[in-house]
Amino acid sequence: MNNKTDYHGFKLDIDEISIITFNNPKINIFSTDVLNDFANALHTLYSLKFIKVLIITSEGKNFILGADIKEMATFSQSDAKQFSKLFHKSMNLVEKYPKPVIAAVNGFALGGGCELILTCDLVIASETAVFGQPEIRLGIIPGAGGTQRLHERIGKLKAKELILTGREVHVNEALSLGLINKIVTKNKLLDEAIDMAKLIALNPAYCLEAAKILIDSGTMEKEIDEFSKMFLFDDQKKLMGKFINR
Repeated sequence: MNNKTDYHGFKLDIDEISIITFNNPKINIFSTDVLNDFANALHTLYSLKFIKVLIITSEGKNFILGADIKEMATFSQSDAKQFSKLFHKSMNLVEKYPKPVIAAVNGFALGGGCELILTCDLVIASETAVFGQPEIRLGIIPGAGGTQRLHERIGKLKAKELILTGREVHVNEALSLGLINKIVTKNKLLDEAIDMAKLIALNPAYCLEAAKILIDSGTMEKEIDEFSKMFLFDDQKKLMGKFINR
């Protein structure tokens, strides 16, 4: 199966390894229209059980440069609250997606773009990638989960530094901070993400889902329960039998 669908600001390729590609010809940003379509696309993916991995990437020079500043400049407090709620809804859908999500990042991932990669399970970045939460320089703060997820990823000390200064983090520093997993050349970015996705997709879907949930929000007791459930599936018997007979 390979269905291609275009939305506001991005396209969706549906397969066992599905790919969302942000492709605004001018600049990749999150507007209300883009966020609504993004949430709708994710709901579609939730309904398709055959998907093993989701990749989120972009075309052009940059990943996502954040929210639509021109739109936000017109907001009242009430408008801003509704926009932040929509932003949170979309980011939560990525974070809670039951299958692994890989971000393949080229160029700038700022504001909402950086907040998006924080919801992903793995992040591969090109040598040109730059990250940051520059909202404070616009008289606002991160409004799509950045104040909560950034410190979970890199620790409170560094998260406060980046959010309170609004400074940008280039790819080598991002790797050292634990913000990303791997640096590759720009021309190999998507190939590297697909190779990682293929490696993940070799494994049983129920194992991928259980492991992701436990790492994100599990306990020792939940691990015991989920581990024992693995022995109800045929794949466990086949894979262990194959190992023993090697």
